[in-house]
Amino acid sequence: MAIALTANDDSRDRTHRRYGLRVLLVGLVALLLGCAGQLGVASARDWETVREIAAPPTYAGTVDNSADCRREYQTRGFEPASSDGRRHPLFLYFVGTNFGKDPEADIRDNIPAANAVTQAMARRGFVALMVDYDNTVLALLSDHGNQTRCLFAPQEPRSLLRTACALDTVDCDLGIATWGHSQGGAVAHLAPNHDPRVRAVWTTGYGGDMPSKLPVNRLRVLAGENENNGKPEILNKAAGFTPQECPDDGRSHCLRADGSGWIIVRKADVATTADHCWFYRHTCWSAETFLEPSWIDRGSTKAYAIEPNADWVAKVVRSPL
Repeated sequence: MAIALTANDDSRDRTHRRYGLRVLLVGLVALLLGCAGQLGVASARDWETVREIAAPPTYAGTVDNSADCRREYQTRGFEPASSDGRRHPLFLYFVGTNFGKDPEADIRDNIPAANAVTQAMARRGFVALMVDYDNTVLALLSDHGNQTRCLFAPQEPRSLLRTACALDTVDCDLGIATWGHSQGGAVAHLAPNHDPRVRAVWTTGYGGDMPSKLPVNRLRVLAGENENNGKPEILNKAAGFTPQECPDDGRSHCLRADGSGWIIVRKADVATTADHCWFYRHTCWSAETFLEPSWIDRGSTKAYAIEPNADWVAKVVRSPL
């Protein structure tokens, strides 16, 4: 009997230990699955580690909006560091007009801001390129027809899109997004006229005065308070609002439920003068590059900051037209 009791006690003890072990294992599995779930979400929307693109594409573009696509232009940018063989949507960054600077100096001045945006998009699973292009004053004063044809038209054998979409890490059928400042905003907004895979456009310092096939619910326009484009009546036209929908009542943004619309960068919110160059210079006349801290802050909740805008772009691009 005593033996039976001892055996029964041992059995209960083993059962208890097995139960405890099962609880521990279940908890551990749940924890690991939870982490995997979190990692899965991160993998879908945020590749934290990015790398410079080793061999960024070159393409043939215009000079002063000329008819021929004959000048060799460079790109540079970032992509997710660990793709596991996957291909990614494409993001293109277009700078503003070069007012008489040496082209190399103009590129150098724009690289810090371009890096901030293209790295943010690479963290969201894009191959993100800063594009050197025909950003001359003569091109600014043109209709941008030849300029954008050489950049985006499928019939051009050495267009930007043809060479960028041919990268091993890119699948343009997953979507294309464009960003542009000033003249670059016009170029970005005209891209969908040439290729319907362009599904989202994000601009600053651009009044939306170019005829674009892009639906207005896939456009987000920003402007500094102290620039000509930073007025609700101009931004309403660009973003497809009526004055009744977005009256000039001092508001800083007017966004639809889907996030499309416009945002005004107020001087009270930034360390710059909130002019046409609000995000990368103290003023447009400053000689030194200065990145607005609240624009590049990854924890910023400001409507004009890179992070919330990059989130919006990434979401829209992955939603087919």
